[in-house]
Amino acid sequence: MRGVIVVCLFALGATAGAASEPNWVAWAEAARKHHPLAGSIYLTVPPPPSAPRDWPVIGWSGSVHQDFDAGRRFFRPLPPDGRGPVLPQRILLLGEVHDNPMHHQVRGWLIENSAKAILEWRPAIVFEQIRADQQPALEQFKAVAEGGGGSAAADDLFRLLEWDKTGWPPAQIYKPLFEAVIAGKVPIFAGDPPRGQVRAVARGGLSLVPPEERARLRLDTPMPAMLLDALRQELVRSHCGVLPAEAVEGMATAQRYRDAHLADALLGAAERHRTAILIAGNGHVRSDRGVPWHVRQRLPGAEVMAVLLVEVEEGKTEPAAYVPRDPEGKPAADMLIFTPKHLRPDPCEQMRGGKR
Repeated sequence: MRGVIVVCLFALGATAGAASEPNWVAWAEAARKHHPLAGSIYLTVPPPPSAPRDWPVIGWSGSVHQDFDAGRRFFRPLPPDGRGPVLPQRILLLGEVHDNPMHHQVRGWLIENSAKAILEWRPAIVFEQIRADQQPALEQFKAVAEGGGGSAAADDLFRLLEWDKTGWPPAQIYKPLFEAVIAGKVPIFAGDPPRGQVRAVARGGLSLVPPEERARLRLDTPMPAMLLDALRQELVRSHCGVLPAEAVEGMATAQRYRDAHLADALLGAAERHRTAILIAGNGHVRSDRGVPWHVRQRLPGAEVMAVLLVEVEEGKTEPAAYVPRDPEGKPAADMLIFTPKHLRPDPCEQMRGGKR
């Protein structure tokens, strides 16, 4: 049986900005007033038929309500203390929709509460949002934190990273996540390659990656054609069909390079700290062609769990309909956490209007 860690999810309160007691139930009940799936968790593979109600591998630390028609996979937590799911040790990937503040809050409270509940668990955290060439800023922040008696704050890190120049959504929505990591004294690692290197690969291909790095990342190992085709199709859909074919090919190559680089950082962090978590977009977290694929090439048999935070859609109430799947129809995630949708302008309207 896999090693397990019981982690807790702090409640978000009735709105994305309201937090008080560690109680997932309050937030989940408020979220479900707007959509029946919001605040719930869905396992893409059901527990064994013989598993007890409190299944100790992927389940809950307390009693659970089991939706009678969802094949023992759709869970709504009801323990009085709001304790959340049981997750495996070793390598955990937590996805996000980048501009959804609630996704950063959910993961921040998960990390913060688990650190409080299990003091010996200090996983390393690898961020897609921090580039390898920003590692000196991380080292400077570590020195400030250690020299200042632990008084360094998330705002200090954002300043050192020059976050407002990175192109990521505003630091304010990421702040709860970074505050939780800093409060838990969790080691932070850069995950993404330097921006200039990613752009070079997008234009000129993987041959521009230095040979020693290409060998370490196993980029000479071909990805199955059906997975690459699926990636290209997803890029076309996510960019509303406005990208020329050559741009799609370059973006697919760059994404493969980024996924391999993120996997390398994740494995390095796990080797140093026994357990590691990746914070990245859902596209990188998916298990069929994202970072987990590259982890498996490097470390066959590694314990990897991919958790996607998914926005609910009006009228879409079947949890299995949200599960990403590989070209053969197999689930490409282990667990989905459903959250309300963040209100944003129509991206396709912006792209088709030339506003990229």
